[in-house]
Amino acid sequence: MTAAFAPAATLQGRALAVVEVKTTGAHPARDAIWELAIIQVDAEGCVAERLHWLFEPGVALPSQLLSLSGLHPLELRGQPRIESEAQAIAAAIRGRILVGHNLRFSLAFLRRVLPDWNAQRPQQLCTQRLARAALPELASAGFDALCAHFGITRFFRDRAVPDAEAVLALARHLLQQVAPAALGHQLRSAARPPLLAAERFAQLPERPGVYYFLGDGGAQLYVGKSRNLRRRVMSHFQNDHRDRRSLQMVQQIRDVQVAITAGELGALLFESAEIKRLQPLYNRRLRKQRELLTWALAGEPGDLRIELLQHQALTPGLRQAGLFRSRHHARQWLLEQARQRHLCLRVLGLEEGDGACFAYQLGRCAGACCGEESRQMHDTRLLASVEHLRTQAWPWSGPVALVERDEQHGLTQWHVLDQWRHLGTVDRFERVEPLLAKRRGGFNLDTYHILLSHLRRHPNMEIVLL
Repeated sequence: MTAAFAPAATLQGRALAVVEVKTTGAHPARDAIWELAIIQVDAEGCVAERLHWLFEPGVALPSQLLSLSGLHPLELRGQPRIESEAQAIAAAIRGRILVGHNLRFSLAFLRRVLPDWNAQRPQQLCTQRLARAALPELASAGFDALCAHFGITRFFRDRAVPDAEAVLALARHLLQQVAPAALGHQLRSAARPPLLAAERFAQLPERPGVYYFLGDGGAQLYVGKSRNLRRRVMSHFQNDHRDRRSLQMVQQIRDVQVAITAGELGALLFESAEIKRLQPLYNRRLRKQRELLTWALAGEPGDLRIELLQHQALTPGLRQAGLFRSRHHARQWLLEQARQRHLCLRVLGLEEGDGACFAYQLGRCAGACCGEESRQMHDTRLLASVEHLRTQAWPWSGPVALVERDEQHGLTQWHVLDQWRHLGTVDRFERVEPLLAKRRGGFNLDTYHILLSHLRRHPNMEIVLL
C-alpha cells in the first residue's frame, strides 16, 4: 500500500474515497458517465485500492471530448452500462468520506445510478471549496490552476485515473494547511456550493421571505420565496442534480441575500414583483406581463358573439372568459373547448367560409354552421365552457388591507389591495394612505391568482376595509 497522508492529516482517522468521473456533457438527465475512477484510502492514510471502470454511455461522444481526452470510441464498445456496476460502485464508497474536485458535479451524475444514495448520505470534501478556504489569496481554485500551484503533474489529462491521482495529491497538500476546526466545518457544509461563503449559509433565517441567488458582479440568477428561508435555500443545493439548469445555477452562485416578510402571502407577492423587476436568469415563470387578453362575450344564446380583447378594454357588465398572456394561448384554449364540446369554429370566428364547416364533415361539429343545430344550443354549450374561467368579482366595495402577523418576531405587514391589484405592502399602518393616493400598478394575472388562492385557503384572514 502507498502512503497518501500522514496519519494526523487524515480526516479524524476516517477512510476516504477519491472520486473522479468523466461524462459526455453537463446535463445529468441527458448525459452519462463513460469513465469512473475511485481511489480508496484507509484510516491510516494509505491507498488501499485503485478502482477503474469504462462504461458504454448510450449517447454520442462529442468531438471536443474525444479530442481533449484522447479517447477512441472503440474503447467503450462492449463495455457495460453503469447501471450494471452500481452495486460495486456503492460498495466502493460506502462508509467513506467522498473527496473530489468540484465534487457536486460528479455526485450529480452518481446519485442518479447508485441504488442506496439516500441511505448512505456520505460526508463529502470538495478540494475546490477547501482550496478557497485554505488559499484565499489564489486568483483561481480551478483544477488546472491548483495543480500548477502545487507542482502536481498528470501523465494524461482529462482521464479519470490520472485526474483522481492528482485530486489525491491536491487533497494531501490542502489538508496540511487547514486547521482541524476549519476542516470539520468543510465536512458539515457538504451541501454548500463551491463559490458560496460559509458565513452566508450560517446567517440564513428560518422565517418567511424572499431569497436571491447572486452570481459574478451581483448578477441576478434566481429569486424564490418560502415560509422557511433556510430550509428552502438548502433544498436547492441538495437537489441540484435533477436537471441541467439547476446544476448550472448552483455552480454560479456567489452570494445569497434574503428579504424577510411577516408570512406566506407577503413572500408570494414580493417574489412575483421582484421577478418582474429583476428578470433573473433562471426564473422560468412570473415574467413581466406584456399583455393580458380575455375572451369577451356579448349578446345572449342564439346571438352570442365572442371577441378577444385586451383585459383593460373590457366594459362593465360584459361577460368574459379567461386571462391569457398571448393570442396564441387564447386561441389554443378556444380550439380545445371547440374540440371537447363540438362547437363550430366558423361560428366562433376561428374559420372562414359558408355552409357546413370541415369539422362537421368529420363529426367534430354539431352543425350550428349548417342548421343541424340551433345557435341557442351551440351558444349555451359555449357559455358552459367559459363559466369556470370567469374572473372572480372583487368581493369588497373598495380597497382593503390583508394583515399578516409574525408574533414571534414582532413583525406585522399590511398588504394594500384594490380590484385584485397589489398597491404595495407596508409595516406601519400610517403608511397605507400614501399607497392609496398613488394607486400605482395595473391588473396583473400572477397577483390575481396569488390572492385568489390565498383567500380560498385562508378565509378567516384579518382584513381591514380602507
